[in-house]
Amino acid sequence: MDEALLAFLGSLVEIKTELGPNVYDAALERARLAIAAEVMVEAERAAFRRAQTPAMSNVIVFPFALHAPDT
Repeated sequence: MDEALLAFLGSLVEIKTELGPNVYDAALERARLAIAAEVMVEAERAAFRRAQTPAMSNVIVFPFALHAPDT
């Protein structure tokens, strides 16, 4: 395991020991939400990068006219 993860687990053990199971449960739930939020941000960044990458094709995109031609 990573040292940061072990330190985090140690913090959770201290929270449960010092502050009780209710605070521990709340801290654990908030940690899960924080992890989910970070994963969501990274997923959105990856999706944005993929959307910005031009597709490889033989299609030439022509600009659209700003105004309809007069008839």
